[in-house]
Amino acid sequence: MEQDKMTIVFVDDDKVQHMINRRILEKMNRGFKMVFFEDPYDALEWLSINSTDVILLDINMPKMDGWDFLKRMEDQGINGDVKMLTASIDPNDLDKSKEFKQISGFLIKPIQEQNFMELLTD
Repeated sequence: MEQDKMTIVFVDDDKVQHMINRRILEKMNRGFKMVFFEDPYDALEWLSINSTDVILLDINMPKMDGWDFLKRMEDQGINGDVKMLTASIDPNDLDKSKEFKQISGFLIKPIQEQNFMELLTD
C-alpha cells in the first residue's frame, strides 16, 4: 500500500516551517509521505532519482532561489507539480511564474490546514 501514499516534497530553508507543515499534515492523518529539504541542492539530487506528487518550493532561499531551482529542474529533465511558497504575493513573482510550466499555484506562508486541503483536492 506504500505506493498509494501521496508524496509531498518541501524545499524551504526554514526549519520552523518544516515543523509546522509536518504537524498540520500529520493532524490531517492521511498517511502522506513527506520529504523535507533545507538545501535545494539536496532536493534536486533526491528528485533526480525519486518521484513526487507535489513540490512545495520556497521562492526566497539563500543558497538558490526558487526560480533557479525551477530552471535546474528543467535542465535536468525533472518533472513535477510545483506550488510556490512565499510570505507575500509579489506581482513580479506572478508574472515570472508564467515562464515555468511546472508551477500550478502559490501558497502563502505559513500554510494553513485549509490551504493543504485545497492543494490536495486540486
